[in-house]
Amino acid sequence: MELALGFLLGIIASGIAALVYEYSTRPLLKTLVDDSGRAQGQLPNEKPHEFYHLKVRNLPAKCPLPGRKPAWSCKANIEVFNTDGSRVIQDPIPARWTSQPEPLVPVLQAGQPANLLDPAKIITGRKVDVHGHEDQQLSIAVKFDGEPECHIFSNESYQFRRWQNPAWRLEIGTYRLRITLFYERGRSQDDFELRNSGPSRDDVQLRHWTHA
Repeated sequence: MELALGFLLGIIASGIAALVYEYSTRPLLKTLVDDSGRAQGQLPNEKPHEFYHLKVRNLPAKCPLPGRKPAWSCKANIEVFNTDGSRVIQDPIPARWTSQPEPLVPVLQAGQPANLLDPAKIITGRKVDVHGHEDQQLSIAVKFDGEPECHIFSNESYQFRRWQNPAWRLEIGTYRLRITLFYERGRSQDDFELRNSGPSRDDVQLRHWTHA
C-alpha cells in the first residue's frame, strides 16, 4: 500500500513539475521602442523618407530556467487613437514585420523591371516566429521629408503610391498607438505615443505612452 501511494505521489509531483515548467517557459512577448537606428531612404525623383519602428521581444525566463519557448506565428495589430481616446482609424491595422519579404513580385513590363503586388505575401507577411535570442521589428509609420503628415505603414501600404494610404494619414499632432500581439497561448498589449510635430523626418517620435 505504501509503495503504491508513493508511486502515485511521484506521478502527481512529476505532473505538477511539468505544468510549472510549461508555464514558466511559455512565450511572453513585450513591445518596446526600437533603438537600433534610423531607417532612412529615398525613392527616385522623390523626397527623402524615413520608416519608424517598434520591436517585439520574447522576455527572458527567470533563473535557473534556460529560456522561453518561441512564440509561433505571432501577429500584431495597430490601433490609432487621439489623446482623448477617440479613434482616428476605425479598424485595427495588421502590422508588418520587417523581417518578412516585401509583398512584391519582380516582373518585366515593356522590357523594364517593375514590381507587382503579391496578395499572398501580404497575408503571409503578417506572421513571424519570435525567439528569445532575437527581437523582431514592427513597421509603424512612414514620413517624407518636408511634408507635414505621416502615414501608418503596413503590407497593405504597398497598394498605394509612396506607401501612403489616405485612410491612414496622420496630420501634425500627438496620437496613442495600441499594439496588440497574438500568439500561441498568449496575448499582450502595449500603448505608445506617436508625436508628429512638423514637416521634418526628425519631427516624428515614438515613445511609451505615459499619459494618465
